[in-house]
Amino acid sequence: MVIGGIACLLYAMFSLYIAIAKPPELLSIVRKKFGKKTTDKTAVIVCYAAGILALAGAVVLFVLAS
Repeated sequence: MVIGGIACLLYAMFSLYIAIAKPPELLSIVRKKFGKKTTDKTAVIVCYAAGILALAGAVVLFVLAS
């Protein structure tokens, strides 16, 4: 479970990095994944949501591992 917690933590950090730094190359990947009508603002919101959910998952996995 610790490995899963670390993986969730890394995913959360990466998702939140995309949401905060807004690199155009990575935002374009997120926009492609969700369709052509997705704007930059929507992509940032999706990245924040994914990061927060992954962070919550990491906390749950770390608590269950101890």
